[in-house]
Amino acid sequence: MLALWVLVGSAIPFVPTGEVVSAAAAVGSYSKLNAWLIFLITWVCSVIGDCLLLLQVRFGARWLRPRIQRSRFAPQVGQAQTALSRNSFHAIVTGRLIPGGRTPVIAALGLSHFPLRRFLPASIVACGIWAGIYSSVGTIGGKIAHHPVWATVIAITFAISIGVGVQQLQRLWLARQARRRVDGPENDSGVTAEATTPEK
Repeated sequence: MLALWVLVGSAIPFVPTGEVVSAAAAVGSYSKLNAWLIFLITWVCSVIGDCLLLLQVRFGARWLRPRIQRSRFAPQVGQAQTALSRNSFHAIVTGRLIPGGRTPVIAALGLSHFPLRRFLPASIVACGIWAGIYSSVGTIGGKIAHHPVWATVIAITFAISIGVGVQQLQRLWLARQARRRVDGPENDSGVTAEATTPEK
């Protein structure tokens, strides 16, 4: 069930899977073998799902492009395209770890017909980190609360907290970058104006 959920959830845009992984890890936290199996299943299925999503966007690019441009996700896809032009590997890894960032990145990759052979290594690294984080969070939750129900609740709470925390950090970083872009030209123009003012 976990393999099917992660595979289908990764192949469909904006389907939450991290909380399900953490819940499964919490239930299976009593066994180290279960913990490793959950991690490996999550890792492999998330990579396959991401590749399927990329292929879907690539093959349907002509139909999807105008619809994405008219949708409310167009700015996110545009930001992803900018990040990919700078460093595609970093953008793919970061997009997987940031809640809601995976789909815009893969959409931007698919619309640009990004090669699958270049996407696969980055996806393997990104999904490995992602699977490790959420499975570890679930295992910790299971160790804290020995009852399966409470372990699942704690694991899901941890997973949601991680997602919210990462989103807040991303917003702070983007706001800081925006302030730098705004302050830069003002400072430059101020220096230029001062330097060109004739002395009386």
